Amino acid sequence: MSTAAVHISSSQDVVDAINDKGARKSNLFVIFVALGGILIDAYQATMVGFGNSYIAQQFGISPGFAALVNASVLVSALIAGLYAQTIANRFGQQKTFLIGMGLCTIGAVAVAFAPNIWVVLVCRILMGVGLGIDFPLATTAVSELNGAKNKKTGGSVNLWQMGWYVSTTVVYLVLISLNTAAIDEPMLWRYGIFIGAIFAVLVMILRYTIIGESATWAARTGRFELAGKLLRDQYNINAVIDPNATAHASKTKSVKGAYSILLSPKYRGRTILGCVVATMQAWQYNAVGVYLPLTLAGILSGGLSHALGGSALVNVLCGVTGGGLGSLFVARFGARFQAGWGFTLVTLALLCLGLLSDASPWVSLFLLGLIIFCHSAGPGGLGMTIATMSFPPSIRTAAIGFARAIMRAGAIAGLVLWPMAWGAWQTDAFFVLAAVPFIGAITCLLIRWDYEKGNVDAEDKEVLELLNKN
Repeated sequence: MSTAAVHISSSQDVVDAINDKGARKSNLFVIFVALGGILIDAYQATMVGFGNSYIAQQFGISPGFAALVNASVLVSALIAGLYAQTIANRFGQQKTFLIGMGLCTIGAVAVAFAPNIWVVLVCRILMGVGLGIDFPLATTAVSELNGAKNKKTGGSVNLWQMGWYVSTTVVYLVLISLNTAAIDEPMLWRYGIFIGAIFAVLVMILRYTIIGESATWAARTGRFELAGKLLRDQYNINAVIDPNATAHASKTKSVKGAYSILLSPKYRGRTILGCVVATMQAWQYNAVGVYLPLTLAGILSGGLSHALGGSALVNVLCGVTGGGLGSLFVARFGARFQAGWGFTLVTLALLCLGLLSDASPWVSLFLLGLIIFCHSAGPGGLGMTIATMSFPPSIRTAAIGFARAIMRAGAIAGLVLWPMAWGAWQTDAFFVLAAVPFIGAITCLLIRWDYEKGNVDAEDKEVLELLNKN
């Protein structure tokens, strides 16, 4: 433990101590444990996207209605994300993680055995509530591992995108294994969702033991003795608590007023940038990424096994690699710049795919891979990274929840509209989809906010005072 004593008399002192004096021992495994709920989100979204047509067949509904039912998870996640900070403020990081993943696990098990579409609908809503609560807390937890001031933290937060593609690759490997085991093809999605529930239980256990509680949450809620213990145990900081520290604790127990601060003149540009980047990337991903096996099945011959194998290959070579490189480069190039260029390249690739999709299956496969790579290395994770790193701790979870909620609208659009567009226009639908990343690129060009150029954590005391007035 550091011998120099760090005196703690306010929640801002805890934030500064983490930024200036301490850093938790975090490797890729620890970061992925913190981001575990996002990995489960990716797994279940991809598994249900794969099962959309089978769900329609089994329950005697149209593929469009099945997509609407599946999109209910995004609607409930949108609403739950807005209340993530309220729940976290009340229960703390450790218990809120359990609440979020617990709801997702219960919903997933029930979906796997659902006898009719209405049970699927209710359970998907339950899963969405759990995932909506979890996501904002996950990236907040990563930002607290080393402090938002650390230049490596933005890259660590952005690793959620790499983790997303690792998780979706696992989906295809699970489906290939189940298909090889002679599981009836229409039942693959049920088995796959149940296996995802097992993964969610593992995430809960690892988070509870490895990530633990949040020191900044403890300080903001007046639990300064606990905050001091967490600083000593987690960050190796010799924290000495001022006997009058409780007088400086935040009185805020909800996010009342947080959203008005996010839309205030000082923070409005940051909020819009994070929301637009997150929404446009979600739209393009849920059109191309979630339905990748469906798209490849229409391009490649060889049936389900080739479509799943091709999807896994594209995910590993393009998604995982792109996400990893994007996290490495974001500190050097800046999130806004990197997201803008990623959007631009995705726009061009979609236009080329629309023009050349009939030329050769391999050309189409290359362009799809290029889209996934540019998405993953560029804007794929950066909307949430911008939302996480652009705001001080007292409103960070609210900012992520707000951006994530707005982002869900883009995800719903991609998830619901893409099968319709594909059915109506086939490969010409890529021309229409190109408008989505183009809007993202223009936004990155116009709003010139870069969190890398400042220390947003230093604004926490000022924001807490504004919150306590509300």
